[in-house]
Amino acid sequence: MLEWKREILKWSRTIHIYLSLSAFFMFLFFGVTGVMLTHDSFGMDQMVATNTEGKIAAEVASKSEHAAVESAVRAAFHISLPLINFSEADDELELTFAGPARRAQVFIDRDSGDCQVTLEDRGFVGLLADLHKGAETGWAWRYLLDVVSVWIVLSSIT
Repeated sequence: MLEWKREILKWSRTIHIYLSLSAFFMFLFFGVTGVMLTHDSFGMDQMVATNTEGKIAAEVASKSEHAAVESAVRAAFHISLPLINFSEADDELELTFAGPARRAQVFIDRDSGDCQVTLEDRGFVGLLADLHKGAETGWAWRYLLDVVSVWIVLSSIT
């Protein structure tokens, strides 16, 4: 066999080995989380909801400037999740913050600034399920899922 063909085969085997080993862990993650999704996480995906009340400044709530209201709510209730929805009605504002396995929904009375907050946490199993689906994960995780998909294809081809 020619030397250059031997080199191509050697590099192809090396690339295949390392891609396959790393792809194995990706297959394992998606396989396990896929089974959990199919079978409702075997009852381990328990949501814990906490209701709380509070207040933000009435001047902030009545003006309904998105950035000011969001900032006031974050400060008052220590919410670090990304804001995914801001809805306005005549007498009420609704803000929804969400991330993998966590969600916060805030209802604000525009006149008084009174807030009703529901915090939801689905725990570690909920986190794995959301990561599997790419739900509420942001652009970085979606980009990583794309890279993983290409990685698995390359592993299969080599």
